[in-house]
Amino acid sequence: MRATGELVAKRGYNDVSVELIVKRAKVSFKTFYKHFANKEEAFLALFDTEMAAARARVDAALAEEAKAPWPAQVAAAMRALFESILADPIIAKACIVEAPTVGPVIAERYDGAMKSLAPLLRRGREETAHGTELPKTLEDTLAGSVLWSAYQRLIVGEVDRIEALLPEAIIFVLRPYVGEKEAMSWAEASRGQNEEKNGPKVSIAP
Repeated sequence: MRATGELVAKRGYNDVSVELIVKRAKVSFKTFYKHFANKEEAFLALFDTEMAAARARVDAALAEEAKAPWPAQVAAAMRALFESILADPIIAKACIVEAPTVGPVIAERYDGAMKSLAPLLRRGREETAHGTELPKTLEDTLAGSVLWSAYQRLIVGEVDRIEALLPEAIIFVLRPYVGEKEAMSWAEASRGQNEEKNGPKVSIAP
């Protein structure tokens, strides 16, 4: 599966063949076909595995912040999501950038992955007196936009700039519910927690 992901990230899904996969994975055709009927199955298995791993990372972050205010939970979930991308940017590129080119078989799974933060964000309607006035599609739009920002960096090879997007992304999703000032405060708090955990880093302006 990793060989499939690396090749797809480098060449694009349509330019990858089973022959290339088995060569990169250093296995026989017999071994490949023992597990997958074709390259589509191999890629789908990779996609499902990576999405499940990202979901588990986010769930673990939320569990740690279970008693924290909702904005802190959102920040923690987004930080975990970005960490998941940065942990393996090559495979992230295959799953986020190239997956839509696979065809309709992955469309529903891809759409679900892009909107995975929506249920958490929807709880933000309870944080504002204007929750019922917010557009019904707001959470889906916000969730999709967060991954779209990472998509843009991945597609042009600017992986080093993805982490710098996190504070602005946090502000972006919290602003409709808690306002600009409070959203900025939660983004700054998240930045401080990240530096405490990993050590200070030079911020690269997006």
